Amino acid sequence: MEKRIEEFDILKGLGILTVVMFHSVFYNFQTYGSITRHILYFFGPFGTPVVVIFFFVSGFLGYKSYEKNKNSWDFISKKLKIFLPPYFLWSTIYIMLGIFFEHYTGFSYNLNFWDILSDYVFATSYLPFYFLFVLLILFIFTPYFFGIKKLMPLMIILFIFGVIFTSLYYIPQYYGHVIVDSTVTYRNPLLWAFFYLWGMYTAKNGRLFWTKNPSLSIWIGLCLSYVGAMLMILTVPKLTFDYESYVALSPFEYLLYFFSMPVFLWLSYLIKSKKYSKLFSIFGKHSLDIYIDHVLIIGLVLAIFVPFMPNVTSESNFYIQFMVGIVACLIAIFVGMRVKFISKRFYDIIF
Repeated sequence: MEKRIEEFDILKGLGILTVVMFHSVFYNFQTYGSITRHILYFFGPFGTPVVVIFFFVSGFLGYKSYEKNKNSWDFISKKLKIFLPPYFLWSTIYIMLGIFFEHYTGFSYNLNFWDILSDYVFATSYLPFYFLFVLLILFIFTPYFFGIKKLMPLMIILFIFGVIFTSLYYIPQYYGHVIVDSTVTYRNPLLWAFFYLWGMYTAKNGRLFWTKNPSLSIWIGLCLSYVGAMLMILTVPKLTFDYESYVALSPFEYLLYFFSMPVFLWLSYLIKSKKYSKLFSIFGKHSLDIYIDHVLIIGLVLAIFVPFMPNVTSESNFYIQFMVGIVACLIAIFVGMRVKFISKRFYDIIF
């Protein structure tokens, strides 16, 4: 039995905690005061690279899993059995919530057959589900990727495509034009495939590059891509209304994804030797169930404030939303651990 790579659990733990806090603190971002918004701008670019963490780890583990018996149908069917039940269940839950609570969320839901079908097929019932949509496509192509003798040329091509696609989304909107909608861009597998293949490539060559301090060029690239991302963020007026899409889908942010990956992996490797690493590992092992239900939990915790602050769902309050994020993290991990303890089979169905 292969030894579990502990830094992956730590990395996923750090990643999912960041996701929950990011979604909580940046909820209704446009209604924060000017000072708060500008302070948060500087943290925003480091909230989105955590997404590619999960693609990298999934690619690494996907390669190792397929390598065991090299049976395409067994591999794909196993992944479908893991992801499809909770995907359809939670898509239904979020669709129902969207219908019944659109007054509080501020979004208008179109109740017709084609829109609901689209929600299921393209994972639009809940924005973060784009990750599962793309991941399932990458899993389906894993046997094909596995058969490629030299992955590096394909990785280079996909990386260039990623920069091009983010540019097609981001740059035209400087001039008030939309060529590709953010909903489509998020769900473009070619945008994220590089990081999945990077994980596969790492598993294939067996070199765990994160056990050493990243090179000077990585640190320089990290700093320069962060500065570029910040300049793009601060010069786009539309950020006031669509901050998350902009910060996640700019070409400089895409470069930041690349340079931050070795750094995040290295930090996780360092944390592995610390006593508190076990806490992050626990969150990492439950990252999928937290990812699936955390927005619902954030909404339920925010609902507690409605009797006292009726505008809490439409106007942001940093202190409340920061606290809600922490509480949501704790509730999400408790729910996941409790359900798994009560019934592993039930846990596998809903998460």
